[in-house]
Amino acid sequence: MKKLLTLFLIGILLTSCSNDDDNGIDCSLFDPAFPELYIRLVDETGTNLIENGTIDPENITVEGDFSNPGFRYIPPSEYDDAYIRKYDNTLYLFIPNQSNFEYTINLDDPTSIFLNFEARFAELPCGVSYYIPTKLTYNNQNIDSENTESDELTFLAEIEL
Repeated sequence: MKKLLTLFLIGILLTSCSNDDDNGIDCSLFDPAFPELYIRLVDETGTNLIENGTIDPENITVEGDFSNPGFRYIPPSEYDDAYIRKYDNTLYLFIPNQSNFEYTINLDDPTSIFLNFEARFAELPCGVSYYIPTKLTYNNQNIDSENTESDELTFLAEIEL
């Protein structure tokens, strides 16, 4: 009987132990921010070509050198918030789990845009990991993100056509 009681107590003790790899974070409540990638298509004067009607977002398609490339058109926001409004009339591109990837954006005319990205791997607690875009090359030129280091998870770039 003592052996059964001892085994029972050891079993309870072992099941109550947890792996502390997540530094005390309750993974059921963990809600991390994920990286985002936005592209604004502009002319030489900086005018948004989707906003002025030159490019119809309904006729845009994308291709990638990875599986399941995709995008979402971000229409004008109804909110009067400068932070939200800076993403009006942009393309939100899906970020693959790769450190180097390419997107081809096919517009409503025979124009195609070839974008080459570099990204860095980030690993968070609770088994969450993703790639954060860090560099964009278009027409053999580096294109800078409009966002600052404090907002490193959001990559917003203007592509001049």
